[in-house]
This record gives sequence, C-alpha cells and structure tokens, in this order.
Amino acid sequence: MRYTLLILLTILPLLIFSQDLKDTVIVQVFTFDTPSPPKEKGNAYKNYEGMVQFPEDNSQWGKVLMVMKLKCDSATARDEYPCGEWDALTPTSLYVPDIDTVEKYQLISFVTPYGYQLEMGGDNGWTWIFDVTDYLPILKGEMKITAGNNQELLDLKFIFIKGVAPRTPLTVENLYPVGSYRYEYLATDSLLKARKISLNKEASSFMLRARISGHGHKGPHNCCEWDNKLHTYNIGEWKQFKWNVWKDCGFNPIYPQGGTWPFDRAGWCPGAAVDENDFELGNYAFPGDTVSIDYSIEMYKNNGEKKGNFFMSHQLFSYGPPNFKNDAAILDILAPSSADEHSRINPICAYPRIIIQNTGEHVLKSLQIEYGLSNGKRSTFTWRGHLEFLEKEELWLPIPGWKGLSKNQDFHVEILESNGIEDDYLKNNVARSRVSLPVRFPSDFIVHIMTNNLDRAKENSYTISKASGELVYSKDNFMDSTLYHDKIHLKDGCYELRFTDRNEDGMLKHWWERKAKPGQVGINGDISIRSLDGKVLYPLPFDFGQEILLNFRVGTIE
Repeated sequence: MRYTLLILLTILPLLIFSQDLKDTVIVQVFTFDTPSPPKEKGNAYKNYEGMVQFPEDNSQWGKVLMVMKLKCDSATARDEYPCGEWDALTPTSLYVPDIDTVEKYQLISFVTPYGYQLEMGGDNGWTWIFDVTDYLPILKGEMKITAGNNQELLDLKFIFIKGVAPRTPLTVENLYPVGSYRYEYLATDSLLKARKISLNKEASSFMLRARISGHGHKGPHNCCEWDNKLHTYNIGEWKQFKWNVWKDCGFNPIYPQGGTWPFDRAGWCPGAAVDENDFELGNYAFPGDTVSIDYSIEMYKNNGEKKGNFFMSHQLFSYGPPNFKNDAAILDILAPSSADEHSRINPICAYPRIIIQNTGEHVLKSLQIEYGLSNGKRSTFTWRGHLEFLEKEELWLPIPGWKGLSKNQDFHVEILESNGIEDDYLKNNVARSRVSLPVRFPSDFIVHIMTNNLDRAKENSYTISKASGELVYSKDNFMDSTLYHDKIHLKDGCYELRFTDRNEDGMLKHWWERKAKPGQVGINGDISIRSLDGKVLYPLPFDFGQEILLNFRVGTIE
C-alpha cells in the first residue's frame, strides 16, 4: 500500500474541487492488476482482502472520498463470464484493532450488477464515489480491509482532502454487530435488544445510521428481498424514527443488465450501494448522558416469511459543533457530467443540475451562484429558500450559454455569496465537471418502435421536448406487436426524448417466466432513431427499466 499525491483531475474528472497538489493524499488499496480472489470449495464468492495504511494524523482532513471501480474481465475466478452472472452483496469493511480485539466496521454495502451480457465501462471500468468523511475517527493507521468479490476486477482508493469538515467527526461505534439476521429473530426481539449507550461528553451532536438490505425468497411475497417492511429506532421513551426499507431500481444507471434488475427491492438494487438512512438525534441525546437505543421491525406474517433475512449495519456517530456560522457547499454536479453514476441524465445542453448543502450553523436563505463553460460566458442565479444545518437541495439552474461547447468541455459552478455575504469557507464553493457533447440528429428523422406483446404495449409512451421544456411531440396508446415509424421534423436546437414504461420493466420479454409460465414470456420490443432512408442513427435499449432519457441536438453548437 502507498500514498500517492495526484491532482484530483486525474482521479475524478467528473467532479473537480479546487485543490492544490499538496492538499490531497491518495491511498491506493487495490488495482485492476490485483489478482482476483480464487474460487474456493464451498465458498463461491470471496472478497478482495489486504492491509491498508491510512495517514496516522487525521486531524487535517476536511473530506475523505472512497472511489470504487469495477471492471468486467475474464481473469476473474468466480465463473466463465467477464462479469459475474449473479448479483452479490459485497460490503467494504475495515477491521479496526482495539486493545484486545478487532472490530469490524462497514463503510458501505454494495450489490454487484447482473453480469451476464453486461458491458460496464469497458477498459476503464465503472466508477462509484462515496463520501466516507464520517468515518475519519477510524481511517488512520494500518488495518485489514475487505471489499468486492471474485466476479469483477476491483480498483479501490481513498482520497484524503485537506480542509475543514462542516462538523468534526469524533467517534463512530457499532450499535450492533454487522451481520445477517433472520427476520423471525429480529421481529421477536430475541437478538438486537435495547442498548444503553454512554454518549461522548466532548460531542455536540449525534447521528444514527442504518444500512439494511433484505434477502431471501420465503413466503408468498419472497421475503425479504421483495417485501417492504417498516423499521424503527426507539430513543428512550421520547422519540421514534420510522422508515421503510425499499429502493426504486428502475432508473439504475447500469443498464441493461442480465437479470431482473429494474424491479424494486428491499433497500438495494443490482449495481448500486445499499441505501443509508441517517437520523440526527438532536435534543434526544446530550453529551455525557446515557441513552437507551432500540432497533425493531414490524412483526412477520405467519406465511413462511419469517425465514427470510436482513443484512444490516447500525452505527452511532458523534460530532463536534458546527465549524462555520455562515457557509454553503456545492456537493455535486449532476448535469452536465461525465460521471458514470449520472449517466442516465447526461449528456445535456439544457438545464444544469447541482446539489447544494448548508454547511453553516445559520439557516441558509439565499445563494448567488455563477456557472457556465469554464472558458465561456458565465451566467448568474440567485437561489432563495430555507435550509437548516446539513440540509441539502437539488437545484435546476437556468439554461446557460452553451456556445463553444464543442471545443470547451469543462463546466464551472461557484458560490459567490451565501446569505448576501461571502461565506466562511471558500474551499467548498467551487466545482467543475467534464461535459460530453449530446448526440446530433438531422432535422428530419424517424422514431422507430416495434412494440412487444401480451398487452404490454399500452405501458409505453414517449415525448420530445425542447430544452426549455416546451412539448413538441408526444405519443401513447401503442398496440401490441406493431411497427411504428414516426417521422419527426425539428428546428435547430437542443431536445429531450423521454420514453417511459409504466410497469418499469422496459420492453424486455419476461424470460424468467419461461419455466413456470411460458405463455407469459412474450417478445422483446425494439427502439431506435433512424434516418429517412431507414439507416439506424442511434439504437436504444429495450431493457431500459423505468425510462429512456436521451438529450440530443439538431444543428451545431458553435
């Protein structure tokens, strides 16, 4: 393991913070050259495992990012496919030494995509970025780490960025041991009982984090993978936090995959991180006090589902007070962006989309934002709203001048003022992203659609809109097994094609019914953009889940 000083541009071309070379340390853990873990008898899935050397002094870091890349390659040991045929749970965990023991802490929980016939980023792989700043108290020194598995090649690194966090993480502890728990024992409270926790007397605030995914196919609703259950934290006798463990998978950026990837699941999707649910304890927890915290889940039904299971991590974080009074941050540029995780909505030549956060103690009520192509004309926007400390909001910025995009493909966003004045911390005010050019079509083209069957064509519809949002074309009421050639004429400009499926299963045949219900399999649909003489200009996938979102241009952008 080694420290490597690199400019963030070389690591994160999708989102670049203004950092000097000396402000960034890269801890490389695994690379694509790290041998795939061997397949062992009785243990088909095996994690990458190694030792990681983090910086000894973690007081200087304001942000830590974990960058994970997966790559399909026949060198992997699990099976004969470049990417593993099946989805698999692959947490990233640290084994932190204590005086007499070693405790396992989960940083993320991730489920790999269905790999059969999957193309995942080619030679560069597919990148996910996770903010793990909350784990700074344990990201120091040498320790064991496990991640990924032997279905895909793995590149894993940590990026330590000098600065000041909105609040300083002081401690992290497991409320319960990380692991897989049978639904029956969770519901009857025979395992994860109430715990009395002595709170850090040096802290100012506390947060609970639940990372839970349901698995198994027990009972009529295939619990607990396909069943929505209510979960609860009880804080003494004063407060309850309730949430459902359920995740929408139909807009997954990795598509098409080889399996039933678009269907919603209990907290996870193939090719995505397991959902995290964070709960600020606020006035229900005070420094130095002892507080009772109890996790519970709704009771199972007597239909066999109690044999399902949940994989879970419960963690308690403590923090110092806010480090800034008046401050705001740009957390991410969603569009325009070349980031893999934002590929569903990119590229664009319309409204930029960013995520802002109030990183100051005072309520954030206004922002003045400057944005545009890095070497082009900038636009300004004044946002007004109400964000409490650490609250976030997604902003759609007015359409800027895209002139020069073909030669100038860096996008710049900067906070000039927060609450009418320069804010306290300038290092989180600027972000840049790499812009890709939208595909270009002629003024006249054909939307070619061959619908599927079994009364599923009626689930589909599509629209074409100008960048401004003005609708120029729409179509629905499709008939089964019917070929449509819709001739489209558009003036020069930027447009959005949105093709939707109400059942969120795209136009894919239901191949999983081939044994139980062969008459319900049906046929695949077909979608493409074609020239007037029938040449395919742009093929679109029939296995698209919830919707296809294609931004395109007619004419040129100077």
